[in-house]
Amino acid sequence: MKNGLVVKDNALMNASYNLEVTEQRLILLAIINARETGQGITSDSRLEIHASDYANQFNVAKETAYEALKNAVNNLFERQFSFKEETKKGVGIVRSRWVSRIKYIDDAAILEITFAPDVVPLITRLEEHFTSYQIKQVAQLTSKYAIRLYEMLIAWRATGKVPQIDLSDFRNKLGVSDDEYTAMNNFKSRVLEPSIKQVNEHTDITVTYEQHKKGRTISGFSFKFKQKQQAIKVET
Repeated sequence: MKNGLVVKDNALMNASYNLEVTEQRLILLAIINARETGQGITSDSRLEIHASDYANQFNVAKETAYEALKNAVNNLFERQFSFKEETKKGVGIVRSRWVSRIKYIDDAAILEITFAPDVVPLITRLEEHFTSYQIKQVAQLTSKYAIRLYEMLIAWRATGKVPQIDLSDFRNKLGVSDDEYTAMNNFKSRVLEPSIKQVNEHTDITVTYEQHKKGRTISGFSFKFKQKQQAIKVET
């Protein structure tokens, strides 16, 4: 892992999916691995993730890293996501798996991932509609919702403002199931506010939110964020 730069097409940044923290971390490591080959990848490419890379990147014990890689064989293979795709015929919703093949080599503590065909162009054939960030920005985030929130926010880095997101769309993008945290007070106290707290404490941005209502019911949220001074100095 040379510079740990995560780059995703904005369609993937704004996709809807539910991955646990360990699974999101493995996907990010595989994306970095794909970029660092320097040769591009195809839907046949096999990307290796070493337990030592996981342990070092996320500052966890090697035993924790072994467990994350081993569990991913079953869990990550079953995971799906959906995203919007624009074509000449109109905008369609694509559903895809993340990986088409996955293997764990116990003796070497290596996870071998082959991305599904729909994922490959979203992390390799990047033109103007993409977002990038250093993986260290999410390395200390322990909430799966916080990682997704950070990605959704920085896709708007140029303006520092995320326009109002409909509540159901926001929940889908965060990976909150229809039957989870259905009461707004639970959603805010268990998902939104802890995620904002983690983003503010551990990443390079500070975020605030505003809730929007239809009548008395909260219908969506908008966000404002700014780069921390320390992060600006590092970049310049």
